Amino acid sequence: MLKRIEEIKGIGLLHDADGKQHACQKATLIYADNGRGKTTLASIIRSAATGNTRLIADRKTVDGTAPPKVILQFDSGHRVSFGSNSWSEQRPELLVFDADFIERNVHSGGIVNTGHRKNLLEFALGESAVVARAMVDEASTKYKIAADKVQSTITQLSGHHLGKTLADSEKLQYVDDVDTKIDDLQSRITAASNVASILSKAVPTIIAEPAFDLHGLFAELATSLKDVHEDAEKIVRQHIAALTIKSAESWLSQGRQFDDSKTCPYCGQGTSENDLIRAYQTHFNDAYNDLKIKVTEILDTVTTGTASNVIESFAQAVKTASAQAAAWAEYVPTEPIPFDEEVAGAALAELRTSLLHLAQKKQTSPAEPVGSVEEMAKATALWEKVLACMQVTNLAIKSTIDSIYAYKGKLVSDDIQQLQKQMQLLQATKRRHETTVTGLIGQLATARNEAEAAEKIKKNSRGKLDELMKITLEKYEKIINDLLQKFGASFTIKGMSANFRGAAPRSEYGLLLRGKDVSIDGDSPSFATALSDGDKRTLAFAFFIASTQTDTKLATRTVVIDDPMCSLDMNRKHYTRVVLKEIYSKTEQLIVLAHDIYFIRDLRDALLKKDKSSPIAMFQLAPTKDNYTNFQFLDVDKECESAYFQHHRLLRDFADGKQSDERSVAKAIRPMLEGYLHRRFPGLVSKELLFGQVLAEIKKAPNHNPLRYAQVLVDELNEINDYAGQFHHDTNPEAEMVRIVATELKTFVQRALSVVYKG
Repeated sequence: MLKRIEEIKGIGLLHDADGKQHACQKATLIYADNGRGKTTLASIIRSAATGNTRLIADRKTVDGTAPPKVILQFDSGHRVSFGSNSWSEQRPELLVFDADFIERNVHSGGIVNTGHRKNLLEFALGESAVVARAMVDEASTKYKIAADKVQSTITQLSGHHLGKTLADSEKLQYVDDVDTKIDDLQSRITAASNVASILSKAVPTIIAEPAFDLHGLFAELATSLKDVHEDAEKIVRQHIAALTIKSAESWLSQGRQFDDSKTCPYCGQGTSENDLIRAYQTHFNDAYNDLKIKVTEILDTVTTGTASNVIESFAQAVKTASAQAAAWAEYVPTEPIPFDEEVAGAALAELRTSLLHLAQKKQTSPAEPVGSVEEMAKATALWEKVLACMQVTNLAIKSTIDSIYAYKGKLVSDDIQQLQKQMQLLQATKRRHETTVTGLIGQLATARNEAEAAEKIKKNSRGKLDELMKITLEKYEKIINDLLQKFGASFTIKGMSANFRGAAPRSEYGLLLRGKDVSIDGDSPSFATALSDGDKRTLAFAFFIASTQTDTKLATRTVVIDDPMCSLDMNRKHYTRVVLKEIYSKTEQLIVLAHDIYFIRDLRDALLKKDKSSPIAMFQLAPTKDNYTNFQFLDVDKECESAYFQHHRLLRDFADGKQSDERSVAKAIRPMLEGYLHRRFPGLVSKELLFGQVLAEIKKAPNHNPLRYAQVLVDELNEINDYAGQFHHDTNPEAEMVRIVATELKTFVQRALSVVYKG
């Protein structure tokens, strides 16, 4: 319980307010005129409850020099202070209804926004939902941390899934030798984009291998003339031998063509009987001539077939094929085309030497067979050695040709878009299985598991809070509408619920005005236009009271109400007293601040009527020097007196000998008598008439006029008026200068009271 508002400095008009002499009770009623610091005091108490120091900082005394300071005394003399922009502790048991409550929880300027709905829900749920909300908040925080971790990891992975969704990227399986496959695809893509140019490239061809008919050659070398007579042959041989000329046989063979078988072409002698000539004829016949021709051809065949250009031509063709193969190297993996020119050349040269020897030998003796089996075998081996070198070359060329044509076949069938898709897939796969990425994906899996678990807890916690909110708000709506009905409001609320559409749960509700739906934040008619200021404050007050009445800790609360009847009509003021009386009976302390002194008096009377022993404290915020505000005692009955009763009490106190201001007493005589006449003859004495004019009206009143019953008082009243009138400026401009004689004043006071008492 708040025992005393000991001290307030530097806050609004409470620049140097001292409340030590004013103890608070279970019911504490504080009166203040408007603009005297009532709202400031409510905000100070709210600040102590919530710890919101802005409520004080924003109200720092405009022309003051003292820093804001507050000292509140609670039970057992415990002090709670504000200084250096902070409270020594918070007092959450203080529940405050004031303008700040309305602007924070209900509306501001007639507008209901999301913040109002959120705050209203928190206020409505109260401490009954503290644990549930705390669990939701904790679960939401953990979920957000986990979700942020997931998002952070996803962000880190954003540059690593190369055009694919993260989900698709995660599914990519590891590929062996991916770099080689990427290089191959890149070559195919490059080629597929330039098909015509690539297809026009020359393809190597198989190099023709030289032909050499060794079997035919040796057959020719082995040829002899079996039809030549042995004697003729012998004779010719002896003759040729005698000539000792190597080319003798050839010479003799050539001369044989000029023989007519009768005479010698040289000497003209007869030859028909010459045995040597007949031998020539036999030796050098047509068969022999044919043989010599073939022998000559053998030499040409050997010379041509074993010439060095056979190797040179093949080597040049190898260079051409190698150059053509090299042009395909960027598309087709090719091996160098080999040719052992040195080995082939050496074998061919050796073959040439061997065959020329045999050919020349045959040429010398055409009719004799030349070339043994061994020589033929040697020649064959040498030629096959030459061909073997060339065949190795052609095998390499064929392999290259096969690779090129296989590639060309693919090239024609390759779809560049499909290849590019394959490339993207391989590149994404490669990136997916990089160490950094696999590590991040592992982190992502862990974060997702944590987020899933946190979300499950969050949903469970929210479900419990939802159920609590539903039960609480259904009850809350019923209480509010019951209050609105008893306040005489023409509207009710409906559909009160809560949702999580924003960052935090918030309330939802609608209004029903004369059977029509009214939006609290939509188009006209809306909350802002359909409800009067009194309606809006009534709704806000109903919200506050409903929450207070359902507070399970109400018995330990100090409920502070600032101007509960502001903008309320008489009926609502009456029920407000009923509601406050009920709260008073259930709470530890009720503090009411009001600018309506009669409401203060009536609330006191209502509390005392229920229990005459009710501990009630009353004081006021009154103006002091320099128009600041301080705490002062309050005599509510005196403050609520009418002018007539005030004047009557002033005269009575003076007549009873109480210390009084004599001039004030003298001035009160005439208005007290005027008040008496107005109350004795209501409606018959015009308030516009001066006292002397009223007496004149009474004196001339006809018999049917009730004023005639006062005619017996006219002389006495005139005498009293003659005395009292000298103290009023309307009848005596020098009124303040008239000297007052106490005994004389007392006589006329008693005479005036006697008129009232005797009637």
